[in-house]
Amino acid sequence: MQLNPRKLGTIAAGLSALSANLLSANAAQAETVADATANAPHAPGLMTEGAPEPGSFLVDTSVLFYQEAGGRVTAVEPVINVVDNLLNGSVINGAFTYDSLTGATPNGATPATGPQTFTQIIKVATSTTQVTSTGASGGSTVTTIPGTATATSTYSTAAGRTPLAAFHDHRYAGNLGFSWLSDPDTRFKVGAAVSVERDYATYSVNAGVSHDLFQKNTTVALSLNIEQDESQPYNGTPNGFQNLNSLITNGNDHKTVANVVVGLTQSLTRFWLTQLNYNYSTSSGYQSDPYRVLSVVDSATGAALSYLYENRPRDRARHSVYWGNKLTLGPTVADVSLRYYHDTWGINSITAEVSEQVPITHNSYIKPLFRYYHQGAANFFRNYLVSGATLPQYASSDSRLGRFNATTIGARYGIRLMEDSELYVQAEDYRQTGTHYVAGAPGALANLDLFSGVHAISVMTGFKVKM
Repeated sequence: MQLNPRKLGTIAAGLSALSANLLSANAAQAETVADATANAPHAPGLMTEGAPEPGSFLVDTSVLFYQEAGGRVTAVEPVINVVDNLLNGSVINGAFTYDSLTGATPNGATPATGPQTFTQIIKVATSTTQVTSTGASGGSTVTTIPGTATATSTYSTAAGRTPLAAFHDHRYAGNLGFSWLSDPDTRFKVGAAVSVERDYATYSVNAGVSHDLFQKNTTVALSLNIEQDESQPYNGTPNGFQNLNSLITNGNDHKTVANVVVGLTQSLTRFWLTQLNYNYSTSSGYQSDPYRVLSVVDSATGAALSYLYENRPRDRARHSVYWGNKLTLGPTVADVSLRYYHDTWGINSITAEVSEQVPITHNSYIKPLFRYYHQGAANFFRNYLVSGATLPQYASSDSRLGRFNATTIGARYGIRLMEDSELYVQAEDYRQTGTHYVAGAPGALANLDLFSGVHAISVMTGFKVKM
């Protein structure tokens, strides 16, 4: 799961904070909800947070709990973030994140009128390994084939249910950044980040510059992020459309991502701050999900005859335009934003978000939030493949690449416990909606629910202090 934090701020000093956010922007800004950005909670900010105060030190610790309905993904994520604002105007920041993820996720196959069993041949370290596990999709077991360095991995799912594959993983992530003033109006920044899971690793470096104009009422900024991703699945990376029951002989594969963000931040009035960003990124390399398959179904009955691994293009370019606004409305602070996204896979999306921070007492506030997201399908999205038909060049049944709508409703409550400190709790409810039944689907598939969208809740609590 990818979390994409966003900070709070006041109009009086928000220009510097927004510019800093732009400098730290990376490829995650251009990802779709499919990549988990839309349902990620926002990182909180102190009620007094604004421009960095030289000589101050900020510590923010939080724990996120995330749960998908239907016994699917559960995640627990503690985070610690520190920011040291040096007396000369330089800023050092670092963060560490740990994720524990368990549960089950759709494997891409269609439901069926009877039970389904999925068996694949995988490579193992030795010929004496045996692993047994149980997940929401049914029993899952790995049994060694005697005398060889391969094994069969088997799991099953009940009739009429979306096939789910059980999993368990941990993620460790950290980042470190440094920014400095070359003159009173120009700030440079460099940084690096790493994220490591059991079967996936990401390494990135970034650099950026921002410059203030017109007595700091205008800021222009540019940032660049280079990322290297390593896909290291236990069973190797399958070839596109390889049969699920065949031996995977490939090893690890990788992907390279380059991302550029240019932006303009403008203070329009004492009560209105606006920001316009353009984000362009390219990725090249292995971009398929090594665990996801497609059902090959009978053209008359709709019954699954076999399962093939998906095949996505190895190149992708993304464009997005983001327009964000902060408005003071009496004692409240409102955030209103729009975002348009397009990529060369054919996905187009629109995101609209509004939130408003409302004081309750002198030391506490509540901030309700609403977000709407609409996404069109990738041009190679398929719910299934039909037996006997010519295979397309690319195909994926990943619902995150399909057409859907999503809404997020949430709120955060914050209270100041002492000077320059805050205890906060934030909860969000995220729901996807889409087409459940496919017109023209063969046989029994026409009456089976083929939409595997997500309904999830998340709760984050934490403590933030400025020293």
